[in-house]
Amino acid sequence: MATETSLSEKQLFLLRRNMVASETLCAKAGLFSRAYAGKFTVVLLRIIRRISMRTGSMLLVTLVSGGVVAAAQAPDLKRMDVVERSVPAGPVAIVDKTPVEGADFLREYRRHLKNFMQMMDNPELTDEFRVRAGLTILGEMIQHEILLREAERRGISIPDGDVEKEYQDKLRRFEEMLAEELGQKPTEAQILERAGQNREEAKQSIREQLMAERISEIIAKETDVTVTTEEARDYYDKNPNLFQQPGKMHLWQILIVPKPNPTKADESAWKRAEESAEKARSRILAGEQFATVARDVSEAPDAAKGGDLGMLPVVELPPFFVNIASGMNPGDISGVFRSEFGVHLIRLVATEDADKVSFEQAEPSIRRMLRRIKTEDAVLHFCEPVVNDPERTKIFIQLERTLAALTGK
Repeated sequence: MATETSLSEKQLFLLRRNMVASETLCAKAGLFSRAYAGKFTVVLLRIIRRISMRTGSMLLVTLVSGGVVAAAQAPDLKRMDVVERSVPAGPVAIVDKTPVEGADFLREYRRHLKNFMQMMDNPELTDEFRVRAGLTILGEMIQHEILLREAERRGISIPDGDVEKEYQDKLRRFEEMLAEELGQKPTEAQILERAGQNREEAKQSIREQLMAERISEIIAKETDVTVTTEEARDYYDKNPNLFQQPGKMHLWQILIVPKPNPTKADESAWKRAEESAEKARSRILAGEQFATVARDVSEAPDAAKGGDLGMLPVVELPPFFVNIASGMNPGDISGVFRSEFGVHLIRLVATEDADKVSFEQAEPSIRRMLRRIKTEDAVLHFCEPVVNDPERTKIFIQLERTLAALTGK
């Protein structure tokens, strides 16, 4: 039987440290999933804090995979994901008598990691990162259920026409996104396959997303959420670095990857990669076009485009590119240098100076951002009584001992 448990203050600290990575991960957590992304930063940590304040137990629940496993074939726990082996056979939580099923949690968690790995070109995810990702999903699912139950209690419904419109809008957006990745316009079936949902499931996810957004807006209105010009100005004045239009650089690159890969390559492999890069540089200095040489030898994703990265804000470029290019003039070819990804050679094509965004330009965005934060605060305060009430919210999964063991803290 699952045992109700809590989440510790230590987890809150570690979650804050992992916030950027978690938000990135959430941002692509399924094409038609419940849209957990974006609310994590303000709401999740505080909801978990309320759970921690309400409950005191520190019991580790033994978990099994949420997937379908034949009764005669027990899963090999030693080979399972650290989070997956921590999920109870039943619900991971119950909110107002509605279970948050372990299978649903695992589906969101797996989609979460799959999309993050695709974004980051299949990184090696640590157990620590996986545990934090699981906590992110758990907190968002709890809040989501609280909002849905309140929307149902108030009789809020979403017309089929609104759901269909949002569905078609999402299809169009993801057609554009996946067309670049696949090299051709994807079909609806391909998009749904990528999402891990059929059409009915996708539309139900959208309906729930719209219901949660609708009730959040109602809560904001009931609590008189507003943002004044003075508040926007105060934020602008106190955060000047946020309103610097970053400088830009237009770079071309050549990348040579030491074999078998940068992590496992020995020093001799790195030297061979450097020799290849030096030969490429000599060809360019002898008169060959950078783009021609890049197409011939570069192993970067942009090799087919001649290594052209385009004009990008410096904040979007790897720091090692910016550091090298900052000492160059337009038209210069860098020397060969190493990074964690391999051996590089870059050409600086052009630069654009940084500039400051005026308050008048920034005010609409500041107002939207502050209103979103205030709305999230209002939703948090609304959710607190539900989270704090042991009769209304029960938690049956806890990963804090695993996280503590992994971090040594």
